[in-house]
Amino acid sequence: MTQNDNKESQPNISPDAIYNFWTNVMKLPTIGPMYAFSKDFGAYANDYVNLGKVMADLKTHNDNYWALVSAAYAKAARGTAEKAPKQLVTKEDFENYRRAAIEAFEYAFTELFASSEFSVVYGKVFSSQLDFSKALQSIAEKNFKVLNLPARGEIDEMLKDVHELRKSVREMKKEIEGLKNDQARRVAT
Repeated sequence: MTQNDNKESQPNISPDAIYNFWTNVMKLPTIGPMYAFSKDFGAYANDYVNLGKVMADLKTHNDNYWALVSAAYAKAARGTAEKAPKQLVTKEDFENYRRAAIEAFEYAFTELFASSEFSVVYGKVFSSQLDFSKALQSIAEKNFKVLNLPARGEIDEMLKDVHELRKSVREMKKEIEGLKNDQARRVAT
């Protein structure tokens, strides 16, 4: 297949064709979720751009985290190789190898977890994970609103109201029981 054949097999999509396609889509009836989604396209685009930025930050921080963990693992493996018996013949050799590995890994990872660098990197990873979750939640909330479904905040508010109603009903039941008991005592005397 030559380069000319490859060009002929590719569809010819011009910016005008894309514009005409979206113009026709926008002329669809102005009801339903398609219209609602297209109406706030700019806001959705910004949300997804923000999500991409958050994901890039998360990847960067995760890479830094795993680089530190990998370095600690390599240091522990080197320590094990240096302290362990060179030949594993007897049961005692295997036990010494096990002890050397435990000591080397314990030392390397304790040193890693106690370092200020690890604390900073882990804090950034955790913060990025929360930002990622928040960005997804924001997009989901917007989609729920467009689809006329209750958002998380509204569901939380309903659950709070239900909890308060249950509490009130329990208190009323206790008061009614108390009144019944008082009335039964009066009748008995």
